Amino acid sequence: MPFIAANGLLVLVPCAIVLNRWAASGSFDTAFHALQAIELIAGAINLTLMGLNARDGLRMTRRLRVGPPRPSTAG
Repeated sequence: MPFIAANGLLVLVPCAIVLNRWAASGSFDTAFHALQAIELIAGAINLTLMGLNARDGLRMTRRLRVGPPRPSTAG
């Protein structure tokens, strides 16, 4: 979770601000596209980490099974 927050505050927010300013001024050059690619990669990393965090939370609360179901011994 600390990495997700740091990625959001130190990468995603500044990228969004700079991209907004560049887009408003109409400067869609190579730097714009490179920064947009960095923002998209950082966003994908955050989404992946949040999904893994949610999965682990469900496993901890035992609302998600870990592994194959056990065979029943009742017979």
